Amino acid sequence: MSVGFGDDFKEQVRAATNIFDLVSETVNLTPNGRDYKGLCPFHDDKNPSFNVYPDRQTYRCWVCDKGGDCFTWVQEIQATTFPEALEILAERANIKIPKRAQSEFAKKSQDSKVTQHEIVEWAISLMQQALRMGETGELARQYANKRNLSEETTRKFRLGYHPEDWSWILDKAKGRFTEKQLLSVGLVGERDNGRGYYDNLVGRFVFPIIDERGRPVAFGGRVLPGSNIESPAKYWNSPETNIFLKRRTLYAFEQARDTIRTSKSAIIVEGYMDCIACHQAGVTNVVATLGTALTEDHVKFLKRFAVERVVLIYDGDQAGRDAAERSIGRFLAQDLDLRVLTLEEGQDPADYLENHGKQEFEVLIGTAPEAWEYKLQTVTDRYGIDSVSGRQQVMNQLIDFLAAAPGLEGTLREDLILRKVCQRVQADEITVRRQLQELRGKKTTRRFIRQDQPAEPEPLNLKFNGADLAERELLEIILSHPEYTDYIRHQIGADDFNNTQHRQLLELCFDLVTEEGILPDAQSVIAAAESDSAILSLVNALLDTASEKGVVELMREQPLTNETGGTSVPPHLERVLHPLLLRRARNQNKLSKQKLAQADSSSSRLNTDTMDALRRIFRFRQSQMGDDPPSLK
Repeated sequence: MSVGFGDDFKEQVRAATNIFDLVSETVNLTPNGRDYKGLCPFHDDKNPSFNVYPDRQTYRCWVCDKGGDCFTWVQEIQATTFPEALEILAERANIKIPKRAQSEFAKKSQDSKVTQHEIVEWAISLMQQALRMGETGELARQYANKRNLSEETTRKFRLGYHPEDWSWILDKAKGRFTEKQLLSVGLVGERDNGRGYYDNLVGRFVFPIIDERGRPVAFGGRVLPGSNIESPAKYWNSPETNIFLKRRTLYAFEQARDTIRTSKSAIIVEGYMDCIACHQAGVTNVVATLGTALTEDHVKFLKRFAVERVVLIYDGDQAGRDAAERSIGRFLAQDLDLRVLTLEEGQDPADYLENHGKQEFEVLIGTAPEAWEYKLQTVTDRYGIDSVSGRQQVMNQLIDFLAAAPGLEGTLREDLILRKVCQRVQADEITVRRQLQELRGKKTTRRFIRQDQPAEPEPLNLKFNGADLAERELLEIILSHPEYTDYIRHQIGADDFNNTQHRQLLELCFDLVTEEGILPDAQSVIAAAESDSAILSLVNALLDTASEKGVVELMREQPLTNETGGTSVPPHLERVLHPLLLRRARNQNKLSKQKLAQADSSSSRLNTDTMDALRRIFRFRQSQMGDDPPSLK
């Protein structure tokens, strides 16, 4: 007899569950005689080794030896206990669970989770009503109209609004849920002094987050333009809870699931509104990450649904391009067709759909380059390949990129990428392979240095020009005032740094923000450095110089106001950013002149590249006449 349940009930659920239908929700199965086969979801399967046996109502992988029945399948795939798996399958078969037969353990487990989902469901309904009715929701309704959200879309995505009242949820929940219960699902926060609570979504347009089983688990919220709420963060996501993990959750997956399964492809965008705009336009295999970059857990999750192709779409600003470059390296070795698309300057998917429509958007998605090709295009645009120096810079960037990709070494995929890259750049393949191997050897040696015999760190070169010195000063600011990291990453990318160690440290700090959701203070950076002696040495040096210069005091100077975003920016930070932005503009100006010189002078019409080069040169010369730092946006 199974723990907490009678065998009769268990067998009733088993009889009502078709193992083929259940497994095919996750694995693409093809007939194999009387049975079915597919790629195993439990290991990196290249050739179908996973079999489903409808007659026996079982499954088995002949390579990793994973096997079982419908209950073990749900336990493995959804990481649940047996009572939870039985509950899931019973609900799926519309069979009522006899509560009297549940063990005390099962009751507590179910009650705890159901209660959390119930709280979130209750709050969703409450905020939906606040959006639809009453004067308090008028500003939110105006925002929905401005973003062209139809009533059907608003209803389908269960969009809502939290009034500008710091105890609205707390007051509504009295007599129904405790403050601790509201805290457990992220609806409220605890005051710093420990004396009381406050609502988290105050004055925000609310996006409910639903998991792959259709259960409400969390919220996202956007501060409304024109509201009385001031917040440094435009968007806010629920903290992680027992029912919500950001690294495994994709927004709108429950809406996109069927299209993703049938098309075997998924499109991933950066924000709620972009995702909703795509669905409203009829592009329905679109999901969004939740304040993090794409993670390995996200990829594994998508592969469970037989996804073969993933297209990452990023905004057309500098932050979007930087995010794209940081995201792709770790997935190069994945058995997945990963594509990357950045939109036109200053546009996001919602803008593009409004200006160009669904058909052009789908054509654009179809032309998205593979991840390695996107990286090659990006660095080629940055340095050019018409000179020896440019080709060397491009190859150095690509070698670093490939060396850092986990699991790529020695694979057929790496071999194919190297061949194509060398052909494009006209570089000697044997030399490139040797340099790649040497770089990997250095990293391996550093990784396995014994702790009782630490390597002597390389001496720091303290002779820097203005822009190189600014790299160090910007890192000093990040380590001393990590709260400005998000602003900084929207102004500067890692590839704007010349010094390799500076660039590595900047990437590490940006990754902590975008992937882990934590500020890169000194303690977090040291922990994330994973005993890399060179990085730790640099961090220690930067912290020392920051203390000597009094960076903390410098950052307390009367702030200026950034007109574009309303962000308060200390003058010291603006001074440090200026030479970096200027160097980027000079490099781009040089490249634009090269492109212009190569243009066909006999043509009576200027092509797009030539026009773009002319515009960049004009903007650069304009910036040289004034005091403002040059912008390439």
